[in-house]
Amino acid sequence: MQKKHYSTEIGGKTLIAEFNDLAERANGSVMIRYGNSVLLATAVMSKEPRQGGDFLPLTVEYEEKFYASGKILGSRFVRREGRPSDDAVLSGRIIDRTIRPLFEQHIRNEIQVIITVLSIDEDDPDVLAVLGASLALCTSDIPFNGPVSAIRIGKMKQSNDLVINPTYAWRENPETEFELVACGKDQKINMIELGGDETIETTALEALKIASSEIEKIQEFQRTIITEIGKKKRVIVKPEMPETLINLFREKITPKMDEFIFSNVPGDAQIYALKDEWMKMAAGVIPLDEWVKTKGQADELFEEEANTLIHREAIEKGRRVDGRSIDEIRPLFAQAGGISPILHGSG
Repeated sequence: MQKKHYSTEIGGKTLIAEFNDLAERANGSVMIRYGNSVLLATAVMSKEPRQGGDFLPLTVEYEEKFYASGKILGSRFVRREGRPSDDAVLSGRIIDRTIRPLFEQHIRNEIQVIITVLSIDEDDPDVLAVLGASLALCTSDIPFNGPVSAIRIGKMKQSNDLVINPTYAWRENPETEFELVACGKDQKINMIELGGDETIETTALEALKIASSEIEKIQEFQRTIITEIGKKKRVIVKPEMPETLINLFREKITPKMDEFIFSNVPGDAQIYALKDEWMKMAAGVIPLDEWVKTKGQADELFEEEANTLIHREAIEKGRRVDGRSIDEIRPLFAQAGGISPILHGSG
């Protein structure tokens, strides 16, 4: 078997990325080792675009098997795993939320990223899975704007020390104050999960700073690998937007966007009213036989322009769609019970 190893030190342990021919038919694959926790990440993409869809067809699966912990569970007749565990579902979502924004959204070729956990020891494979997905994609010919990395940071209640990639046993200690999972690239965090007891904001920010620093180390590790063995990326050309649509939008819709989006009216009714107006207007200028494939582009144009306006106003002017300032929380309401005396745990 052909093998190529790359290694670096993270949190006092050796992180190893092994490239072999175990999944040679995949567009990209890598085996990640950290201590005795091992996983295989594979990435594949269809040759032809999916027909009829108007979204990026990305699927992420995180597979845990009993054998990874050295156990074969079940009766003498039933030995197969059933549905994914809650942890597996959540781990898959961490990967998905991290990598999905880094694909060009016009891609319609089906993409599958599958993480198979081969061995679980004291280190949680979820942050390793993000690294595995990133390396499998970045060394493949699949267009992907990575790499992206992940790290876990933990803190005990009676200590000021922040621990990098704490073990399962460390995290199960009742004195654990919080644990943070952060993913990102280029000094920017694009996915955060933080859970635990109350903590002060400055401590959480310090954890994020350390996470960003550790992520950059892993980023540099990945860049070295990609430079050496990364494949040339496939070029998937974005369909050109008809000039007629762009000009019509600039003339008729752009002048109205500020008024409709920042109307201070609760809900999205005003925005959707403007979008409906635009879609009817666009359908009226595009021939019926072309509208089927142009409809998605018209929809995308509106969404992109609205998204750009909302973000620009929030960043530059501290202005939000419903009139609240950036640091203002909307009114909250909670009620326990009151639905039925026999309904358990309602809230």
